[in-house]
Amino acid sequence: MSIGLFASSLTDNQIVSFLLAMFLCFFVFYGFDQIAGFELFGSADLFILKLGINEHYVSMSRGVIDSRDLLYFISVIALFIGATQLVIQSRKW
Repeated sequence: MSIGLFASSLTDNQIVSFLLAMFLCFFVFYGFDQIAGFELFGSADLFILKLGINEHYVSMSRGVIDSRDLLYFISVIALFIGATQLVIQSRKW
């Protein structure tokens, strides 16, 4: 929801914000996995892999609730809510 809220804050058009939110969700879910799969960055590939939602979702789907996964999801939510707040505040200027 925070990704959708962020996309909605960027544009006034509902369809554009929906498409942007879908793209951002898709990228955060699969994009980091694909970038890490190219093995271009050497030892940073594991870090890039851990930035994606899919890596954290897999362990939670097995029933393992790890504090690292919870912290990741809370951080992603806070990041996109903070970015939304920044976009909305920049409109006041």
